[in-house]
Amino acid sequence: MKTEIIQQTYKLAKAAREKHEEEISEAYKFTRPNRDIWRNREAQTDRTKIFDSTAPDSVQNLVSTILNLLIPQNQQWANLSVREDVKEEVASDIKRQLDRANRTVFKTIRDSNFYIAASESLTDAVISGCGAIGMYETENDIEFIGIPTYQLYFLDNYKGDVDCVFREHQVTAQYLFENYKNLPDTIKKAATEAPQTMIPITENCMRATGDEDFTYTVMVGKELVPIFQKKMKTQMFVVFRFGRTIGEVWGESPTRMALPYIRTINEATMLQMQAASFSSLGAWQVNSETAVNFANVRLKAGDVITVDQPLQPIPFAGNFTITDATIQDTRAQIRRMMFNDVILPPEGSPTMTATEIQIRQAEFYRRLGTYGLRLEQEFLRPIIFNLVKRLQMRGAVPEFVTDKQAFEIVVNSAVKRGIALSEIQRDLQLLQVVSQLGNEAVMNIDTTKLARKILRDGDMSPEVLRSENDVNEMKENMLQQQQLAQAAQQVIQEQTEN
Repeated sequence: MKTEIIQQTYKLAKAAREKHEEEISEAYKFTRPNRDIWRNREAQTDRTKIFDSTAPDSVQNLVSTILNLLIPQNQQWANLSVREDVKEEVASDIKRQLDRANRTVFKTIRDSNFYIAASESLTDAVISGCGAIGMYETENDIEFIGIPTYQLYFLDNYKGDVDCVFREHQVTAQYLFENYKNLPDTIKKAATEAPQTMIPITENCMRATGDEDFTYTVMVGKELVPIFQKKMKTQMFVVFRFGRTIGEVWGESPTRMALPYIRTINEATMLQMQAASFSSLGAWQVNSETAVNFANVRLKAGDVITVDQPLQPIPFAGNFTITDATIQDTRAQIRRMMFNDVILPPEGSPTMTATEIQIRQAEFYRRLGTYGLRLEQEFLRPIIFNLVKRLQMRGAVPEFVTDKQAFEIVVNSAVKRGIALSEIQRDLQLLQVVSQLGNEAVMNIDTTKLARKILRDGDMSPEVLRSENDVNEMKENMLQQQQLAQAAQQVIQEQTEN
């Protein structure tokens, strides 16, 4: 791919991010200040400006809950399954191959650092709206790396899929010298004289117009001088968004949406702490002509004011009642906007019953809704598909299972199951209401189709489900048996009458 095209695309990706940088930086400042280096790459961790822990705790609670629901480490949370439209004569053979591929894929995931990278990138998504994982290959392994969002620029295509990604970071001159041949003389010199010199590099992985493959390019310096380029069957980086506004490239996040309340709670808590200090230590006033050593009488909580009267305390004018009410209400708003009100039981409440837990889980699934589906579509499916492709190229997975016409990726997340169970409960409630109207009302419902829908939504294994042809054949047999029984009963009745 031509360098000019990459440079032009880089400018577009950078412009798409710039308008969000200030808000994203502020979101990190109040939740993860160690990653707040959007504006100043040399910034150090500063937690002294965080006076309330509601937002940081809410981020951690939400990330932990989603990780446990989407990708539980003790479960196989996705499957490669045969598509329903695949012919039966080849489906069984494909299924055997897919079973082998499933075992290989999840063994690779368990043996790697995937779950650590997933935790880091999902934390970024909850705070900034976007998360990214890099899939780097070594001679023997596939390594997953959580890409900090401040290193990230990207663009999506007309379908909304992220297919062009830039990563900016720094590596040593020695690393470049050992891994790349086409280096500028300045870097070769640095590798010899000062091998630990940090060199800025930019990685890019994008698909050219009309090309099925991706082009991976490594560039150095602000001028984006290419030093390496190769074709790839998959995207090097999996970029996903927590939420997305139509027309925007960068994603939305619960933290950014809750920022007005986070600012308020931080300021209110700071004022409350100051008020508590004044209330405990006081502030004092003293006659200006009194022989007083101000260094000895001045208290940390306030100033000494000179007046024409002896040393005496200044009455405290703060209102704790108003401050406490504001703080409690604002904390509740933050927890609600970041789903913590349904993740955690109310403060001071006793242990919840199993029914209460189920109700709160159902409410969490309902509210997470499209966010969970987006994470499944942009995060989990690309991870599995790209990994299958990589393993296929290594010969660890049969080649034909990567044919999109033969298989599909089914994510078995608790979020998806929770949404399905909610729909099942709704269908059953509607059926109960209709049944109270009488048999004629029930005749409007195809109970066979309803039953199949409930079983399918409930994630019933396809292996134990009868085909529609088998069900229809059984219904015909039952109808014939009923007709024979009725005929026999009629004959017996006629004989009895005679």
